[in-house]
Amino acid sequence: MIVDPGPASCLDTLIDRLGRTEPRVLLLTHIHLDHAGATGVLCRRFPRLQVYVHERGAPHLIDPSKLLESARRLYGDDMWELWGEVAPVPEERVHVLKGGETVEGCKVAYTPGHASHHVCYLHEESGDAYVGDIAGVRIP
Repeated sequence: MIVDPGPASCLDTLIDRLGRTEPRVLLLTHIHLDHAGATGVLCRRFPRLQVYVHERGAPHLIDPSKLLESARRLYGDDMWELWGEVAPVPEERVHVLKGGETVEGCKVAYTPGHASHHVCYLHEESGDAYVGDIAGVRIP
C-alpha cells in the first residue's frame, strides 16, 4: 500500500524504495500534484494498482486537464521539473470515498479544509495516521 505517492518527478526514488514489491493499493489524501501527481504513471507501471480518493477528487484523476491548466497558471515553465508527467488514471481503477469507509485496515475520515476533497486515514491496528496537509508542522 502507498499513501500519497508524490509527484512523478520523484518517482524514481519511490520505485527504488519499493524494490521488487508491487503495490496493490494507493490511498490519496487529496489530488494536489505534490501528493498525487504520480498516480497515473504508477497505474501504468503497476496494472493491478487500485486507487482510493474522495469523490470530489476522482474526476480530476480520470481527466487531469483542469488540474493541469490551473497548475500551469501558477508554475508556468517549471511544471515538468516540479511535477513530471501527470497521466490520467483509468476510471475502472478509481474507488470513490466519502468518509467513514475502511480500506485495507485504514478508517477513512472526510477532512475538508486544505482541499474540499481531503481525507485522512487511520490505520487502526498500528494507530498510524496519514493526514496529508491537514496537520501542521511543529519545529521545536
